[in-house]
Amino acid sequence: MNQQPQNVPGGPKQPRTYDDIINDSWISEEDQKRAKADSLLGHMASLLFQRGKIPLVNLLLQARKSGIEWDHESQTNDLWLDFDPGVFTELTEEITEELKDAFNRVANRLNYGIEWIGFRETLPSVGPDWREQLQGMLNGDRPTNQSRRSAPEKPQFIQDRLAFTNSGELRVYQALKHLQEKELPAEETISIFPLPNGRVPGHTWEPDLLVAYRGRAGVLEIDGPHHRTRRAVDTSRDHLLRDAGIAFVDRITVEAVDSPQELMTSLKRFLRRLRETA
Repeated sequence: MNQQPQNVPGGPKQPRTYDDIINDSWISEEDQKRAKADSLLGHMASLLFQRGKIPLVNLLLQARKSGIEWDHESQTNDLWLDFDPGVFTELTEEITEELKDAFNRVANRLNYGIEWIGFRETLPSVGPDWREQLQGMLNGDRPTNQSRRSAPEKPQFIQDRLAFTNSGELRVYQALKHLQEKELPAEETISIFPLPNGRVPGHTWEPDLLVAYRGRAGVLEIDGPHHRTRRAVDTSRDHLLRDAGIAFVDRITVEAVDSPQELMTSLKRFLRRLRETA
């Protein structure tokens, strides 16, 4: 039986491995670096998945960019992972140490010559009109849902054709969906609206989740480490939302998001309070 050669002109292309790409003499050095960076990231995520470190896997899946850059001071090639600001705040010292351990084990085995990993925030894209844009945002004219729909980046977290900005929002949505479809009766269930664009007097905001239950609307915000220094701002916003017709506003802590049992308890308490709100 004759075997069809792989990747012959006009024939079906066979999947290429990272080794195929990295060792291909026809591709550029930059493409080889990109392949090495993505290979390191993929092997790290897979190793952490094997260890059962699901929250760390979710963090790595939210990396906006992975790249290898030359460090002139140390004379080494380094791997850099870029994260959006909201995700970057989740990278505590304990988490980065676990990620570095996974990187070291993977890098030593793959032998790409990459010996160090760094984490940083994504650099915002600005133009000559940045002053006007920032002033508009400070005045409350910042677009929310509209900018997400036109953003060039493909959302990394999608379910039921709904986009989420991070894994925490997705986990809360999945828990609410379980309550909606599995525990609450069909004639008395909930509606879930992730990241709705809304306007209250003087401000445009985008709550993490809007939930409708028994004729009442409630807002759920998912707190992270960055919320601790914004408590006064959050409280003021909660008052505005209630004054504008939102029956109940509650917050889910980052600790609850990481514990399925605690998350479900928090959501049931939220629905009970929303139901009982006069």
